[in-house]
Amino acid sequence: MRLFVFLLLTFLTTKLFGQSPLCASRPTTFCCEYVSNVKINGKSFNGSTGFSSTSGGSPAGYYDYTSDTVPRLKAGQNITIEYTAVTNGNYMEYFKLWIDFNGNGVLTDAGELVHSSNYSWLGTKTVSSTFTVPTTVFNGTVYMRFVMQYSGSPTICGTYPYGNTFDFKTTITGAKDPFSHSGYVYNSEGGGVSGVPVKLYYKTKTSSTYSLFGTYNTDATGKYTINTTQDTLGYDFQLQVNSLTIGSPTSTDAKTFNSKIFTQNFSSKDYYRMDVNNDGRLNISDVYLTYLKHVGRSWGASVTLYYLFTSTEWSTINTSTTNLKSTYSGSQSFTKNSLKSKETTNLYLVRTGFSN
Repeated sequence: MRLFVFLLLTFLTTKLFGQSPLCASRPTTFCCEYVSNVKINGKSFNGSTGFSSTSGGSPAGYYDYTSDTVPRLKAGQNITIEYTAVTNGNYMEYFKLWIDFNGNGVLTDAGELVHSSNYSWLGTKTVSSTFTVPTTVFNGTVYMRFVMQYSGSPTICGTYPYGNTFDFKTTITGAKDPFSHSGYVYNSEGGGVSGVPVKLYYKTKTSSTYSLFGTYNTDATGKYTINTTQDTLGYDFQLQVNSLTIGSPTSTDAKTFNSKIFTQNFSSKDYYRMDVNNDGRLNISDVYLTYLKHVGRSWGASVTLYYLFTSTEWSTINTSTTNLKSTYSGSQSFTKNSLKSKETTNLYLVRTGFSN
Protein backbone atom coordinates (compact mmCIF):
# COMPACT_ATOMS: atom_id res chain seq x y z
CA MET A 1 0.00 0.00 0.00
CA ARG A 2 1.13 3.53 -0.60
CA LEU A 3 0.62 6.36 1.80
CA PHE A 4 1.39 9.97 1.20
CA VAL A 5 1.34 12.92 3.39
CA PHE A 6 1.60 16.51 2.45
CA LEU A 7 1.41 19.48 4.66
CA LEU A 8 0.32 22.42 2.65
CA LEU A 9 -0.53 25.83 3.84
CA THR A 10 -2.07 27.96 1.22
CA PHE A 11 -4.30 30.92 0.67
CA LEU A 12 -6.03 31.07 -2.68
CA THR A 13 -9.37 32.16 -3.93
CA THR A 14 -11.11 29.28 -5.68
CA LYS A 15 -13.59 27.37 -3.58
CA LEU A 16 -14.32 23.92 -4.90
CA PHE A 17 -15.40 20.60 -3.40
CA GLY A 18 -16.77 22.47 -0.37
CA GLN A 19 -13.23 23.22 0.77
CA SER A 20 -11.70 26.17 2.57
CA PRO A 21 -11.03 29.38 0.59
CA LEU A 22 -7.95 27.75 -0.92
CA CYS A 23 -7.48 26.23 -4.33
CA ALA A 24 -8.87 22.70 -4.55
CA SER A 25 -6.59 19.86 -3.49
CA ARG A 26 -7.59 16.26 -2.84
CA PRO A 27 -6.73 12.62 -3.57
CA THR A 28 -8.71 10.74 -6.20
CA THR A 29 -7.74 7.14 -5.38
CA PHE A 30 -7.19 5.17 -2.20
CA CYS A 31 -5.74 1.88 -1.06
CA CYS A 32 -2.38 1.94 0.57
CA GLU A 33 -1.53 5.00 2.70
CA TYR A 34 -2.98 7.78 4.82
CA VAL A 35 -2.13 10.43 7.39
CA SER A 36 -3.70 9.68 10.75
CA ASN A 37 -2.71 12.86 12.61
CA VAL A 38 -1.05 16.26 12.13
CA LYS A 39 0.15 18.36 15.05
CA ILE A 40 1.13 22.00 14.46
CA ASN A 41 2.40 24.31 17.21
CA GLY A 42 1.20 21.88 19.86
CA LYS A 43 -2.34 21.27 18.56
CA SER A 44 -3.40 17.93 17.04
CA PHE A 45 -5.73 17.43 14.09
CA ASN A 46 -7.07 13.99 13.19
CA GLY A 47 -6.79 12.54 9.69
CA SER A 48 -7.91 9.31 8.06
CA THR A 49 -8.57 6.08 9.94
CA GLY A 50 -7.86 3.58 7.17
CA PHE A 51 -6.87 2.92 3.57
CA SER A 52 -10.25 3.36 1.86
CA SER A 53 -12.15 6.42 0.66
CA THR A 54 -14.61 5.87 3.51
CA SER A 55 -11.94 6.44 6.16
CA GLY A 56 -12.58 10.16 6.50
CA GLY A 57 -12.47 13.60 4.92
CA SER A 58 -14.94 15.69 2.95
CA PRO A 59 -14.45 15.08 0.12
CA ALA A 60 -12.69 11.82 0.89
CA GLY A 61 -9.07 12.38 1.92
CA TYR A 62 -9.43 16.16 2.38
CA TYR A 63 -9.59 17.82 5.82
CA ASP A 64 -10.68 21.42 6.35
CA TYR A 65 -9.53 22.67 9.76
CA THR A 66 -9.73 26.38 8.96
CA SER A 67 -12.51 26.85 11.53
CA ASP A 68 -10.42 25.15 14.25
CA THR A 69 -7.37 27.35 14.12
CA VAL A 70 -3.74 26.51 14.76
CA PRO A 71 -2.41 28.31 17.89
CA ARG A 72 -1.09 31.78 17.14
CA LEU A 73 2.33 32.03 15.51
CA LYS A 74 4.76 34.71 16.58
CA ALA A 75 7.35 36.20 14.26
CA GLY A 76 10.79 34.77 14.99
CA GLN A 77 9.29 31.76 16.81
CA ASN A 78 10.39 28.18 16.17
CA ILE A 79 7.33 26.10 15.24
CA THR A 80 7.13 22.30 15.31
CA ILE A 81 5.06 20.20 12.94
CA GLU A 82 4.59 16.52 13.69
CA TYR A 83 2.63 14.06 11.59
CA THR A 84 1.94 10.34 11.60
CA ALA A 85 1.40 8.36 8.40
CA VAL A 86 0.57 4.71 7.77
CA THR A 87 1.35 2.48 4.76
CA ASN A 88 0.59 -1.17 3.99
CA GLY A 89 3.71 -1.55 1.82
CA ASN A 90 7.20 -0.14 1.40
CA TYR A 91 6.15 2.99 -0.54
CA MET A 92 7.84 6.34 -1.12
CA GLU A 93 5.71 9.13 0.33
CA TYR A 94 6.23 12.89 -0.02
CA PHE A 95 5.17 15.59 2.45
CA LYS A 96 4.98 19.40 2.19
CA LEU A 97 3.74 22.28 4.29
CA TRP A 98 3.12 25.81 2.99
CA ILE A 99 2.23 28.99 4.90
CA ASP A 100 1.12 32.21 3.22
CA PHE A 101 3.57 34.33 5.19
CA ASN A 102 2.89 37.57 3.29
CA GLY A 103 -0.89 37.17 3.25
CA ASN A 104 -1.22 37.75 -0.49
CA GLY A 105 -3.08 34.53 -1.31
CA VAL A 106 -0.17 32.96 -3.20
CA LEU A 107 1.85 30.12 -1.68
CA THR A 108 4.57 30.08 -4.31
CA ASP A 109 6.41 33.10 -2.88
CA ALA A 110 9.94 32.61 -1.61
CA GLY A 111 10.10 31.14 1.88
CA GLU A 112 6.51 29.92 2.04
CA LEU A 113 7.36 26.23 1.66
CA VAL A 114 8.38 25.59 5.26
CA HIS A 115 8.63 21.78 5.25
CA SER A 116 9.43 19.22 2.55
CA SER A 117 10.44 15.60 3.09
CA ASN A 118 10.04 12.10 1.65
CA TYR A 119 10.39 8.61 3.13
CA SER A 120 10.00 4.98 2.10
CA TRP A 121 8.68 2.64 4.81
CA LEU A 122 6.15 -0.03 5.78
CA GLY A 123 3.76 0.48 8.68
CA THR A 124 3.44 3.55 10.91
CA LYS A 125 5.90 6.45 10.82
CA THR A 126 5.93 9.70 12.82
CA VAL A 127 7.94 12.67 11.57
CA SER A 128 8.80 15.80 13.53
CA SER A 129 10.29 18.95 12.01
CA THR A 130 10.86 22.55 13.12
CA PHE A 131 10.78 25.77 11.09
CA THR A 132 11.17 29.43 12.04
CA VAL A 133 8.57 32.11 11.33
CA PRO A 134 10.36 35.03 9.61
CA THR A 135 10.36 38.40 11.34
CA THR A 136 9.25 40.30 8.22
CA VAL A 137 5.92 38.64 7.50
CA PHE A 138 2.25 39.60 7.43
CA ASN A 139 0.61 40.37 10.78
CA GLY A 140 -2.84 38.81 10.63
CA THR A 141 -4.77 35.73 9.56
CA VAL A 142 -3.13 33.38 7.06
CA TYR A 143 -3.93 29.96 5.62
CA MET A 144 -1.77 26.84 5.63
CA ARG A 145 -1.85 23.59 3.70
CA PHE A 146 -0.30 20.19 4.44
CA VAL A 147 -0.22 17.47 1.76
CA MET A 148 0.99 13.88 1.65
CA GLN A 149 1.34 12.30 -1.78
CA TYR A 150 2.51 8.93 -3.01
CA SER A 151 5.46 8.64 -5.43
CA GLY A 152 5.74 12.31 -6.38
CA SER A 153 6.33 15.73 -4.91
CA PRO A 154 3.02 17.50 -4.10
CA THR A 155 1.92 20.73 -5.73
CA ILE A 156 -0.22 23.37 -4.08
CA CYS A 157 -3.36 22.85 -6.15
CA GLY A 158 -5.10 20.03 -7.98
CA THR A 159 -5.91 16.35 -7.60
CA TYR A 160 -3.50 13.45 -7.18
CA PRO A 161 -3.69 9.68 -6.59
CA TYR A 162 -3.14 8.42 -3.03
CA GLY A 163 -2.61 10.65 -0.02
CA ASN A 164 -4.28 13.38 2.06
CA THR A 165 -4.65 17.17 2.10
CA PHE A 166 -5.14 19.27 5.25
CA ASP A 167 -6.01 22.98 5.31
CA PHE A 168 -5.43 25.14 8.38
CA LYS A 169 -5.71 28.75 9.45
CA THR A 170 -3.68 30.69 12.00
CA THR A 171 -2.80 34.23 13.08
CA ILE A 172 0.69 35.72 12.93
CA THR A 173 1.69 38.46 15.38
CA GLY A 174 4.80 40.42 16.30
CA ALA A 175 6.20 40.74 12.80
CA LYS A 176 7.96 43.74 11.40
CA ASP A 177 5.80 45.34 8.73
CA PRO A 178 7.94 47.34 6.27
CA PHE A 179 5.88 50.25 4.97
CA SER A 180 4.77 50.27 1.33
CA HIS A 181 2.36 52.51 -0.55
CA SER A 182 1.27 53.03 -4.14
CA GLY A 183 -1.20 54.91 -6.28
CA TYR A 184 -1.77 56.88 -9.46
CA VAL A 185 -1.92 60.51 -10.54
CA TYR A 186 -4.52 60.84 -13.29
CA ASN A 187 -5.61 63.70 -15.50
CA SER A 188 -9.23 64.74 -15.88
CA GLU A 189 -9.80 62.18 -18.63
CA GLY A 190 -8.47 59.31 -16.51
CA GLY A 191 -5.08 59.05 -18.19
CA GLY A 192 -1.91 58.76 -16.16
CA VAL A 193 0.23 61.86 -15.63
CA SER A 194 3.94 61.01 -15.72
CA GLY A 195 6.78 62.73 -13.87
CA VAL A 196 4.78 63.97 -10.88
CA PRO A 197 7.01 63.91 -7.76
CA VAL A 198 5.31 62.17 -4.83
CA LYS A 199 7.14 62.59 -1.52
CA LEU A 200 7.11 60.30 1.51
CA TYR A 201 7.83 61.75 4.95
CA TYR A 202 8.27 59.77 8.16
CA LYS A 203 8.69 60.25 11.90
CA THR A 204 9.00 58.07 14.97
CA LYS A 205 5.84 57.50 17.00
CA THR A 206 7.15 59.79 19.74
CA SER A 207 8.31 62.61 17.46
CA SER A 208 6.29 65.62 16.29
CA THR A 209 8.42 66.39 13.23
CA TYR A 210 8.40 64.58 9.87
CA SER A 211 11.54 64.08 7.77
CA LEU A 212 11.75 63.41 4.05
CA PHE A 213 12.26 59.71 3.32
CA GLY A 214 12.27 59.86 -0.48
CA THR A 215 10.73 61.24 -3.68
CA TYR A 216 9.00 58.92 -6.14
CA ASN A 217 8.11 60.16 -9.63
CA THR A 218 5.08 58.75 -11.40
CA ASP A 219 5.85 56.55 -14.39
CA ALA A 220 4.37 56.67 -17.91
CA THR A 221 1.05 55.28 -16.62
CA GLY A 222 0.89 57.77 -13.74
CA LYS A 223 1.78 55.17 -11.12
CA TYR A 224 4.08 55.66 -8.15
CA THR A 225 5.35 52.84 -5.92
CA ILE A 226 6.93 53.28 -2.49
CA ASN A 227 8.75 50.51 -0.63
CA THR A 228 10.69 51.08 2.58
CA THR A 229 12.53 49.16 5.28
CA GLN A 230 10.91 51.26 8.00
CA ASP A 231 8.60 49.34 10.30
CA THR A 232 5.05 50.63 10.69
CA LEU A 233 5.15 49.59 14.35
CA GLY A 234 7.74 52.30 15.05
CA TYR A 235 7.02 55.02 12.48
CA ASP A 236 4.21 57.22 11.14
CA PHE A 237 4.12 58.25 7.50
CA GLN A 238 2.92 61.24 5.48
CA LEU A 239 2.38 61.60 1.72
CA GLN A 240 2.88 64.92 -0.08
CA VAL A 241 2.53 66.29 -3.60
CA ASN A 242 3.94 69.81 -3.70
CA SER A 243 3.89 72.63 -6.28
CA LEU A 244 4.33 71.41 -9.84
CA THR A 245 5.56 72.88 -13.12
CA ILE A 246 2.75 72.62 -15.64
CA GLY A 247 3.11 72.98 -19.39
CA SER A 248 1.21 75.52 -21.46
CA PRO A 249 -1.96 74.69 -23.41
CA THR A 250 -1.86 74.41 -27.19
CA SER A 251 -3.98 75.88 -29.95
CA THR A 252 -5.77 72.52 -30.12
CA ASP A 253 -6.79 73.00 -26.49
CA ALA A 254 -8.20 76.42 -27.28
CA LYS A 255 -10.27 74.94 -30.12
CA THR A 256 -11.53 72.24 -27.75
CA PHE A 257 -12.70 74.86 -25.27
CA ASN A 258 -14.34 76.87 -28.04
CA SER A 259 -16.30 73.82 -29.11
CA LYS A 260 -17.41 73.27 -25.52
CA ILE A 261 -18.66 76.85 -25.26
CA PHE A 262 -20.82 76.60 -28.35
CA THR A 263 -22.19 73.12 -27.72
CA GLN A 264 -22.87 73.76 -24.01
CA ASN A 265 -21.78 70.17 -23.38
CA PHE A 266 -20.48 70.95 -19.90
CA SER A 267 -19.66 68.82 -16.92
CA SER A 268 -18.47 69.96 -13.52
CA LYS A 269 -14.85 69.24 -14.41
CA ASP A 270 -15.10 71.79 -17.25
CA TYR A 271 -15.36 74.55 -14.65
CA TYR A 272 -11.90 73.60 -13.48
CA ARG A 273 -10.35 73.11 -16.90
CA MET A 274 -11.99 76.06 -18.66
CA ASP A 275 -12.87 78.79 -16.17
CA VAL A 276 -9.49 80.41 -16.63
CA ASN A 277 -10.49 83.79 -15.18
CA ASN A 278 -12.06 82.17 -12.10
CA ASP A 279 -15.36 84.00 -12.39
CA GLY A 280 -17.51 80.87 -11.94
CA ARG A 281 -18.76 80.97 -15.53
CA LEU A 282 -17.71 79.41 -18.82
CA ASN A 283 -17.71 81.84 -21.73
CA ILE A 284 -15.74 83.01 -24.72
CA SER A 285 -13.33 85.02 -22.56
CA ASP A 286 -12.06 81.76 -21.08
CA VAL A 287 -11.30 80.44 -24.55
CA TYR A 288 -9.62 83.70 -25.46
CA LEU A 289 -7.43 83.72 -22.34
CA THR A 290 -6.34 80.17 -23.04
CA TYR A 291 -5.46 81.06 -26.60
CA LEU A 292 -3.46 84.07 -25.39
CA LYS A 293 -1.50 81.74 -23.14
CA HIS A 294 -0.73 79.61 -26.18
CA VAL A 295 0.71 82.53 -28.11
CA GLY A 296 2.95 83.63 -25.27
CA ARG A 297 0.88 85.70 -22.84
CA SER A 298 1.31 84.83 -19.16
CA TRP A 299 -1.48 83.67 -16.89
CA GLY A 300 -3.37 86.27 -14.96
CA ALA A 301 -2.22 86.86 -11.36
CA SER A 302 -5.26 85.10 -9.88
CA VAL A 303 -5.15 82.07 -12.16
CA THR A 304 -3.77 78.83 -10.75
CA LEU A 305 -2.00 76.40 -13.07
CA TYR A 306 -3.63 73.25 -11.76
CA TYR A 307 -5.83 71.69 -9.08
CA LEU A 308 -5.41 68.40 -7.23
CA PHE A 309 -8.38 66.29 -6.15
CA THR A 310 -8.80 63.02 -4.30
CA SER A 311 -10.58 60.10 -5.92
CA THR A 312 -13.64 60.69 -3.72
CA GLU A 313 -13.87 64.34 -4.76
CA TRP A 314 -13.29 63.56 -8.40
CA SER A 315 -15.96 60.87 -8.57
CA THR A 316 -18.51 63.59 -7.72
CA ILE A 317 -16.97 66.29 -9.93
CA ASN A 318 -16.62 63.97 -12.92
CA THR A 319 -20.27 62.89 -12.92
CA SER A 320 -21.89 66.22 -12.07
CA THR A 321 -23.15 68.81 -14.57
CA THR A 322 -23.21 71.66 -12.04
CA ASN A 323 -20.47 74.05 -10.95
CA LEU A 324 -18.87 72.47 -7.87
CA LYS A 325 -15.91 74.87 -7.62
CA SER A 326 -17.08 76.21 -4.28
CA THR A 327 -17.75 72.70 -2.94
CA TYR A 328 -14.57 71.04 -4.19
CA SER A 329 -12.14 73.87 -4.69
CA GLY A 330 -9.10 71.65 -5.19
CA SER A 331 -5.59 72.54 -4.06
CA GLN A 332 -2.12 73.15 -5.43
CA SER A 333 -0.51 70.76 -2.94
CA PHE A 334 -1.71 67.62 -1.25
CA THR A 335 -0.85 66.07 2.12
CA LYS A 336 -2.17 62.82 3.56
CA ASN A 337 -1.39 61.79 7.13
CA SER A 338 -1.82 58.48 8.95
CA LEU A 339 -0.88 56.42 5.91
CA LYS A 340 -1.59 52.71 6.15
CA SER A 341 0.88 50.21 4.75
CA LYS A 342 -0.09 48.50 1.49
CA GLU A 343 -2.95 50.93 0.80
CA THR A 344 -3.28 53.16 -2.28
CA THR A 345 -3.78 56.89 -2.76
CA ASN A 346 -5.00 58.08 -6.17
CA LEU A 347 -5.12 61.74 -7.20
CA TYR A 348 -6.50 63.71 -10.14
CA LEU A 349 -4.44 66.57 -11.53
CA VAL A 350 -6.52 69.09 -13.47
CA ARG A 351 -4.73 71.83 -15.39
CA THR A 352 -6.60 75.13 -15.45
CA GLY A 353 -7.54 76.13 -18.98
CA PHE A 354 -6.02 72.92 -20.28
CA SER A 355 -7.80 70.01 -21.96
CA ASN A 356 -6.04 66.98 -20.48
